[in-house]
Amino acid sequence: MKHKNIFIFGISGQDGSYLSHLLIKKNYHVIGFTRTNNKKNLSNLTKLNIKKNLKIIQYSKNDKTFLKKNILKFKPIHIYFLSGLSSVKKSFLDPVEAYKSNIVTLFEILEICRKNRLSIKIYNSSSTDCFGNQKKICDENSNFFPVSPYAKSKSYAYWLVKYYRETFKVKCVTGIVSNHESILRNDNFVSKKIIDYVKNFDFKKKLFMGNTKVYRDWGWAPDFVDAIYRINNSNIRSDYIIATGKSYSLDSFIKKVFFSAKIDKSFYKKNDNKYFRKKEVNKIFCDIKKIKKKLGWKPKHNIDQIINKLLNDKLF
Repeated sequence: MKHKNIFIFGISGQDGSYLSHLLIKKNYHVIGFTRTNNKKNLSNLTKLNIKKNLKIIQYSKNDKTFLKKNILKFKPIHIYFLSGLSSVKKSFLDPVEAYKSNIVTLFEILEICRKNRLSIKIYNSSSTDCFGNQKKICDENSNFFPVSPYAKSKSYAYWLVKYYRETFKVKCVTGIVSNHESILRNDNFVSKKIIDYVKNFDFKKKLFMGNTKVYRDWGWAPDFVDAIYRINNSNIRSDYIIATGKSYSLDSFIKKVFFSAKIDKSFYKKNDNKYFRKKEVNKIFCDIKKIKKKLGWKPKHNIDQIINKLLNDKLF
């Protein structure tokens, strides 16, 4: 039987790697696009032992026909757009790159499908950071109030996808994704900083943090890529929040990690001005009733199980 092709943009990242693993198990032929083919960039695929089962294509920005040629050549049934700048902190340093990386390629994919009347199912990954600072629990009908260039670019991408779906009938959807962790996380994320500190604990050094009163909904990345697949594989084209439905303060997260590792909380110092952000989303609380009801998905891991897996280097 001929394998069905699937494209993943951002295949070398945490989500792209785990999604590739899931799709290979489902007997799809995964074709991944990445900025560079070097060994370090593809290390997540090596850790999951799936690199040999993938076709990796280095993205060419200079070739204006690159996307169209590959889409028409391989005829993917699904496209997952998971690439782009994902660091809130870096987006303040380079807002132009945040917009370009999160919007331009996605825009081109949507246009190719519109102009060529392709029925490819397209998934775009957005963020619960788009909701900004809201006192109420957020669901798929909540307004966006983004405060960072990263969140603003993700908000734009969300509305772009919605417009192409409703106006041009392109089969595109968005997942509004909360924080999700694994040992494949890169160093830009606060969870990685905390876990690495504990794993390499030195009683001569302390963990310095900024504002730890922020609340986040933390999930487990392998759980979330299952949701991503379900959203895009569904015949009902709709946008969904992917989260656990439970939020914890960063302070609570850190104390849980320290407690699990039997490290006294005196080694953790908060409110260090060096690590405060100019603008911060203080609290995010998510309602996941829609994805539970429509797609039958719910998270399999709670925050304590996630912390345990991170501290013990568990891939799944």
